[in-house]
Amino acid sequence: MLVLLTVSVLLTSVDRPAQYWKVGEDNEPPLVRFHDNEQNEDGLFRWSYPQATLFLYGYRGSPALVELRLNAPRQDGMHPAQVVFSCQDGQLATTTVAGYWRRYQILLPTSTTTETFLSWQTDSYVALPDVRELGVALSGVKLLTTVTRPLLSDQLIGWAVLPLLVWWAGIVWGWSGRWRDGLAILALLPTVGLAWFPVETDYWLPTLPWPAWPLVPIGFLAGWPLITTTIARVSHRVALQLQWPWFGLISAFAGLIALRFGAPAWLMLPISLGGVWLAWSLLHHCEESTSSWPIGWILTGVTGVAFITRLIALDQMPPALWRDEARHGLLALQIWTDPTFRPVYVVKNADLPALFFYLVAPFVGILGPHAWSVRLVSALAGALTPLALYWFAAPIVGRRAAVLGSALLAWASWSLSMSRWAFPATLDHLLVLTAGGLLWRGLDPGQSHRRSWLYIGSAALLGGLAVYTYHTGRLAPLALLVVALFRLGRDRRLWQLFWARLVVAALVGTVVLTPLTLYILQDSAGFNRRVGYVSIFQANNLFIHRPLNLLAENVVRYTLMWHVQGDANGRHHLPLAPMVDPVVGLFLLVGLGLYFRTPHQTHVVVLLWLLYHVPGLLSFNAPHAMRALGTLAPACVLAGWGLSRLGSGREWQRWFISAMLLISVVFNLWVYFGQMRSHPRVYSEFDRVETVMARIAHLPVKRNEPAVTVYLPREWALSDSVRFLTSDLPPARQPQIWRGTSVEDNVLVVLPAFANVEDVAAVLQALGPTAVEVLPTPTIPADGEPLVRVFGRGVAALELMKEP
Repeated sequence: MLVLLTVSVLLTSVDRPAQYWKVGEDNEPPLVRFHDNEQNEDGLFRWSYPQATLFLYGYRGSPALVELRLNAPRQDGMHPAQVVFSCQDGQLATTTVAGYWRRYQILLPTSTTTETFLSWQTDSYVALPDVRELGVALSGVKLLTTVTRPLLSDQLIGWAVLPLLVWWAGIVWGWSGRWRDGLAILALLPTVGLAWFPVETDYWLPTLPWPAWPLVPIGFLAGWPLITTTIARVSHRVALQLQWPWFGLISAFAGLIALRFGAPAWLMLPISLGGVWLAWSLLHHCEESTSSWPIGWILTGVTGVAFITRLIALDQMPPALWRDEARHGLLALQIWTDPTFRPVYVVKNADLPALFFYLVAPFVGILGPHAWSVRLVSALAGALTPLALYWFAAPIVGRRAAVLGSALLAWASWSLSMSRWAFPATLDHLLVLTAGGLLWRGLDPGQSHRRSWLYIGSAALLGGLAVYTYHTGRLAPLALLVVALFRLGRDRRLWQLFWARLVVAALVGTVVLTPLTLYILQDSAGFNRRVGYVSIFQANNLFIHRPLNLLAENVVRYTLMWHVQGDANGRHHLPLAPMVDPVVGLFLLVGLGLYFRTPHQTHVVVLLWLLYHVPGLLSFNAPHAMRALGTLAPACVLAGWGLSRLGSGREWQRWFISAMLLISVVFNLWVYFGQMRSHPRVYSEFDRVETVMARIAHLPVKRNEPAVTVYLPREWALSDSVRFLTSDLPPARQPQIWRGTSVEDNVLVVLPAFANVEDVAAVLQALGPTAVEVLPTPTIPADGEPLVRVFGRGVAALELMKEP
């Protein structure tokens, strides 16, 4: 019946409809890298960037006829715009686009296995005073088909096989007949959509990897009985020989280390996964008593390490300030000094909720505008997060597994990177973990009545505050809902016991969120601007536009970030290195394996781990360490759980766990304070030039030389980092903007090291014959390349720069 239904759908498929579009109409095709609508006497139009793309859907491999109405005006004396048109298969043509409206027709091959697009590229054009980069202007598009009935594409065939695969899986895995047949019929919907609504469905469905789909799942389902029998037989034999589990554990760990040093993932990942499988007989499904473990002392030591690793040399690593840190510091100072400035959400210069700025305000207001003072709140939040993790995880996975997880988090290089610069992401997860622990205990039927109300109400308060931290904080209510659902389960008696407290908690959360809710009602566009800008539904990718294609790519990237390749941004972590060390990587696999073999209360940990992947999965620039930071704490819990169950009750377990923790802490400290400190792609991500300029601007006040005036070029003097770091200077001692002349006797003019020869000559000429270039100049890091060039005039100014 499924075969007959599928064939009938394919035979009744419709042609792709023609599409006519003018700028400003609702049926706009997917356009990428275009400016907003504009209007002149001829009507509405949109300027493209120098490189732009038009995506097409629903052609199934049949050629498409594309007509573009283009215009590329250029200033007098400039050459006409030369435009190179390309498609997914390569370059199509190069033509001159006239400086008036004209129609251009292109016969475009379409693809059945990848995205179909028409892209064009031209030299950048800037029409002053407009500073935008422009390409060509577009006012309309016509999209036509060239065949009466498009070909039966491999994508249509691939989706048509899906109902049969679902039905077959139900047979193999023993689903109930109702579920099996119902899901198989639902699996027919993609085929129906592709046949009857080709454009919309082709956009929403992901591209299938033909011919791997459907051949791989067919082979997998056909061989499933043999696979399960073989695995059971080999597992039994391995469990009887002690050397094989140890060989598996060692090979898994060695494979993860090899990945760190560039070994191919296609080889090392299967070795590591196979090694974990071989080591399975070393695991115990029950945790021994923790009475012999000094949990309190271990937790104290872990918390001490967390504080030390986040507070030591906070102004030197990261080596300089980043503009976002400076903006956050300036907002905090405005809150501290201006009683009329009490924001709930800050769109301009931050695009963040305002809680973090209120917490930073007293630190920068009292201690001064320094890199370490603006980072202090984030560092303290990161240092307290392992303690919050233990508080949350102990009643779920046991005290020993929880303290091991908190230890792995305490010195994780990913956590250190996120904690040691002024950003609110760490604050979000501190509040959520604390609230989760309170809620879990508050919903304990053995808890005292008074304490239960206090815990649940406090959890709602902290969960509401988490929404005011970072964009991922919007998941806080959902995360607490997950905790409540798994804590109460299907026990109707517990729901009857706690429903009133949950209602009050919801009211508490609503009251806390009221200011933000009122703000959203007034400016929902501002509140969602950043989230919308990075969303996969508004991706700025010139070659992929289907949301589910981007989602599938993100799933692969976030899966591989743990062991193979992480974030490329040096502000977030060591560029392209795995996000966790080999110890966490190994025992995360063990913990996930334990979960699938013996699921229990860890449901809530695994679901939170998956939940906090969502912000990263639904945005581009994957993997993004900041958007996915919420996954780290649950991952450490799972890793701690796996480590605590390895050899439980055996004599060698203690020294083994101690050795693993030692390897983990040494590895992470080496990554953060060793590799990242000297990595050019890390320190070059921060405003080193601005930070050095601000230090030089402080010298006259620091050395009590009121006669010396420091000048900076305009763009540097007005930069956020310089403004923040010099905001404590009196107005008369602030760095001045260099305007090409100076009347003071003692002057320092600071230029960036890459200043051109003409600017240097102009400064020397303006300062007169007594001017000299001061050498050496400060660098960040201390042994790095020169960042600025300093020119001085006057004895006091030159002496000022001679002192270390």
